[in-house]
Amino acid sequence: MAKNFRNTGEKYYQVIVIGAGMAGITAAYFLAKAGIEVLLLERGPYPGSKSISGGAVYSLPTRELLPDFWEEAPFERVLVDQQYWLMAERSAVKLGFTSLEMDNEPYNRLSIMRAVFDRWYAEKAVSAGAELLNSCKAEDLICENGRVSGVRASGSRQGDIRAGMVILAQGANPILAERAGLIKKTGASDMSLYVKEIIAFPEEVINERFNLTGNRGAVIGLLGEATAGLPGTGSIYTFKEHVGINVGVGVKTLTCKKLKISELIATLKGHPMVEPLLRGGTTVEYLAHMIPEGGFNAMPPLVFDGMVITGDSGGLVNGTHGINLAMYSGKFAADTALEAINRRDYSRRVLRGYRKKLEKSFILKDMRANREVPGLFQKNPTLFADYIGLVNSVSTHLSMVYPVSSRVKRKFIRHVVLNKQPLGKLLTDALKAVRVFR
Repeated sequence: MAKNFRNTGEKYYQVIVIGAGMAGITAAYFLAKAGIEVLLLERGPYPGSKSISGGAVYSLPTRELLPDFWEEAPFERVLVDQQYWLMAERSAVKLGFTSLEMDNEPYNRLSIMRAVFDRWYAEKAVSAGAELLNSCKAEDLICENGRVSGVRASGSRQGDIRAGMVILAQGANPILAERAGLIKKTGASDMSLYVKEIIAFPEEVINERFNLTGNRGAVIGLLGEATAGLPGTGSIYTFKEHVGINVGVGVKTLTCKKLKISELIATLKGHPMVEPLLRGGTTVEYLAHMIPEGGFNAMPPLVFDGMVITGDSGGLVNGTHGINLAMYSGKFAADTALEAINRRDYSRRVLRGYRKKLEKSFILKDMRANREVPGLFQKNPTLFADYIGLVNSVSTHLSMVYPVSSRVKRKFIRHVVLNKQPLGKLLTDALKAVRVFR
């Protein structure tokens, strides 16, 4: 249990974790398992209440933290079918891979409903000994003698709550660190706005439309016309009795183009390749969410005297992983907190071990290797429109049967390609891509 602080009646914890998302819950869970007095603050009525429902966890990395988690975790489907659609206005080049090997333990990827999964995960942390406060908002960080020493809270508990250290897992907008002057506000060019709809269907309808059986699932990545040709992505996920569709574009792009993200998802739902999959469903959830997508070069400082930053708050997101990076960063934060507690030293010098753990893991190695990817699309905002449209055009002509020889047809297609993208630009863009993705 928490102890009295300085005989003032205030509660003192060894660690306070702000935010009961994947990063925060993971940190609280591993700290509680180690016998640490940890307080987990969640401003929503329950963990997962603010998350965009639906997504996926990657089983292989997750089981390093939670062995055989799928035996008790509330997942929806085992994702065995992965597709990518390169979309034009009335066509789509579809690339896909289906493997029933992925239907065997330990699986590869499992679709989850965040409101359900996060609640289950938080209950594990509480069972391990963490104290969870729902409907409790951290208003400000308490900074004393040059270090973070607690939070000022409102809601279900009000007033100052102090601790040896704080783990900030606030999500995409680390407002507390910004307000305290510890980090700069994330620029609009490094943030994307996503909107997702969760649409209800009978299970048998989902299985029929996506060619699935049992609890097998599919995920479709959407590029090109899914975002009106703008740099961004969309996706479709299958759950047991729901289908999730989302689309996201950079905040700066939306502002410059004077577009509303709600218009993009409405257009995407009406696309002739997508509409048949969603026909007749009932929308049960509609949410928007910010995601930091500036990559390695846009990451804020992560370590301070008395505090570390984890998950989305630290910009720990790349094109493949989000949830898993959050969970790993939460575990590394917990490990670092244990070291600090054992040494009774919460200085930046000791907490710097958190950054070192991230560096040694695949997290920052992967993010550093892909650090130029966001810049590639920022500097070349028409790449999706230029090349996905071209791929669809070429595919259309390849599929057509013309009353000409194959040689004439090939010459015609070369003319189509070079008319849309001059040879010089093709070579320049190819070289840029090779340098960025090397």
